[in-house]
Amino acid sequence: MNVALTYNRPRSGCEYDTPETIDRLSAALRKLGHVVRPVEVSLPLDELVVTLRRLAPELVFNLAEGDRGRFREAFYPALYEHLGLRHTGSSASVLAVCLDKALTKRIVAAAGVRVPEGVVVRGEIPDLELPAIVKPNFEGSSLGITEASVVTTRAALERVVAATLARYPDGVLVEDYIAGNDVAVGWVCGVGLLAPVRYIHTGLVFDQVQKRVHRIEVVDNRAICEAAARAFTALGVTGYGRADFRVTPGGEVVFLEMNPLPSLAFEHNELYAAAARLGKTPDQLVAAIIATGLH
Repeated sequence: MNVALTYNRPRSGCEYDTPETIDRLSAALRKLGHVVRPVEVSLPLDELVVTLRRLAPELVFNLAEGDRGRFREAFYPALYEHLGLRHTGSSASVLAVCLDKALTKRIVAAAGVRVPEGVVVRGEIPDLELPAIVKPNFEGSSLGITEASVVTTRAALERVVAATLARYPDGVLVEDYIAGNDVAVGWVCGVGLLAPVRYIHTGLVFDQVQKRVHRIEVVDNRAICEAAARAFTALGVTGYGRADFRVTPGGEVVFLEMNPLPSLAFEHNELYAAAARLGKTPDQLVAAIIATGLH
């Protein structure tokens, strides 16, 4: 097939794919017999549309995200859909929902999965149980979350909410802090639900600092898999995705967020590590992801 591989140029403060990841994914797709044309999406929008129309791809292998707005992850898939182009991953509507942490949790809770109690704050802070964690409601990749995001006093809560709102004025989510292990479950259409992967790190939260030094461990846990299956179904994720949880010291599974556009970087990647448990190589997982875009 003629495939356009769309991606963002890395820049400070954003969790975009590296040139090495783009090169390796391009090589994996060419190895499968596809003609691959990488397209960096920072072009002016009219130029990007002209480029896509000129390339006329049979499929867009999408890694790109918008850089502003509440539903930025949905921007490029919405553009492809408007242009009549098939793309990998979930629809723009699913990506839009999943970037709203509070809305995502309400949907998953309705499917019978435990979520932390929380409230979106844009101004006055209501009385809340502490400890709590403060995070941007419309962000992913741990953006805006640090060790200081976990607060144990009212004074700290007010200070951190004010600082976070100044940077992310669309709203911050203040929710119960759940102590425990961070665990992720991936899913790829055609491969199925992948084994849970535990992130081994220090500190109270799995923030961007910890993401640079953590280790991963594939684990067996039926309760996490059942919760993940409910979350993927409730949110309508298609193609592939990753559900994130905290598992308390008592073994209770608590849903944190859904990433319908997870990283496909080859280093320390939970999807590839879990797929290896099924005997699947990274290239085979990429082949399954591109196949899902054809339906």
